[in-house]
Amino acid sequence: MKRISENQCQNSQNRVQRQPSPLILALLLTGILTWEMYPVLTDTAAANAGALKQSIVQLEQQERSTVQQFPSESVIEKISYAGLGRDSLAGARGILAENARQLPEAVAAAVRQDLSRQTGIAVSKLKVTQSSPQSWPNTCLGLAKADEICGQAIVEGWRVVVSDGRQSWVYRTNFRGNVLRLEPKK
Repeated sequence: MKRISENQCQNSQNRVQRQPSPLILALLLTGILTWEMYPVLTDTAAANAGALKQSIVQLEQQERSTVQQFPSESVIEKISYAGLGRDSLAGARGILAENARQLPEAVAAAVRQDLSRQTGIAVSKLKVTQSSPQSWPNTCLGLAKADEICGQAIVEGWRVVVSDGRQSWVYRTNFRGNVLRLEPKK
């Protein structure tokens, strides 16, 4: 029988110790994906809340039609739950929709700061002239470099046009503005 040398045993232990735990790696990657999907999740939650309200209204209408078949003396009036959150749900959905169309100041500031750093133009002279919400095809915001690997996920974000009065630049950002890409001039 061959004996395993002490050196080989230590090398194999060192290799095992250098690898990250699969559980920690999975948690880290899940956290990153959740962080990027947060805006989509809140919009979906608002849409689901609106759908829930509609289904409650429909159920109450069905119950009322069933209750009307019985004599009124034996029926106890039921509590309506649909009206409780109607205004708050409609208001929250309206606020989310309105906020989804307005460029957050933090995103505008990040874009102006990045452009100022690249061009040397003072931040105070740069103004956002246009902005619109966009869905980008990947984590590189559709502007991958030749040697860059991009995650294949739809990224909600912004298309921002910035001007100094003489020329304009177009930026692509993610929803929070922590990923920025300057579109090349055509």
